[in-house]
Amino acid sequence: MDLLSILNSKPLYLLVGISLAIIFGMCIFFCKRAIKRAGELNIGKDKIKSVIRTSIIFSIVPSVSIIIGLITLAPILGVPWPWFRLSVVGSLPYELMAADLSVKGAGFEGFEDFLSNGTPEVIGAIMFVMSIAIMAGMVFNIVALKRVHTGVLKAGEKDTPFGDLALSVLVVGMMSVFVPVQSVKSTIHLLTIIVSMLITVICSKIATKYKVTWLNDFTMSFALVGAMAASVIFTNMGIGG
Repeated sequence: MDLLSILNSKPLYLLVGISLAIIFGMCIFFCKRAIKRAGELNIGKDKIKSVIRTSIIFSIVPSVSIIIGLITLAPILGVPWPWFRLSVVGSLPYELMAADLSVKGAGFEGFEDFLSNGTPEVIGAIMFVMSIAIMAGMVFNIVALKRVHTGVLKAGEKDTPFGDLALSVLVVGMMSVFVPVQSVKSTIHLLTIIVSMLITVICSKIATKYKVTWLNDFTMSFALVGAMAASVIFTNMGIGG
């Protein structure tokens, strides 16, 4: 049995399905408690239904990026595991980076080498690394989220140049880590990044100029879809590495 067969095996689908069912049950539980609490606060049923309806509608299009992430990860990690990771606390950039580091840490050159020459034990190592590393954020939230949240609220009450500068530095720092690494892999990687940047800028300009505020929530989805479509076009055009 090859590695992809293991990654797409029925037992793994079953375990992931059970886990997601538990999480879905938790969501229903807290949703009911929230509705009950809203009633205690004398919030009308019509307003509650409106909030639920709006939340559902505005969750559909942004979830496109999650589906695209699943499509991206499926050829290298199968369907059930990426489905589980992206349904809980994962994100496409993190999952790819964690899986890539795990594969290379196990002595393989990349995903292709891993799928061709890897062993089932490496699958367990990849799953462990992808799961344990992201738990740092949850542990941090347990011990420090309240204080951080309170501090952010207080900082937001004052419009200070330092706050704007700190946010800008954070964004630039993140882009400085991810963009150069991807840009130098091949010409297609670089062109795909450029396309996603152009789509993001265009969506932002349209949202600002024409007051289309909802577009800001869907910019990432549009950038992902457009960039992936562009990468397919560039590949079919025979653009080299």
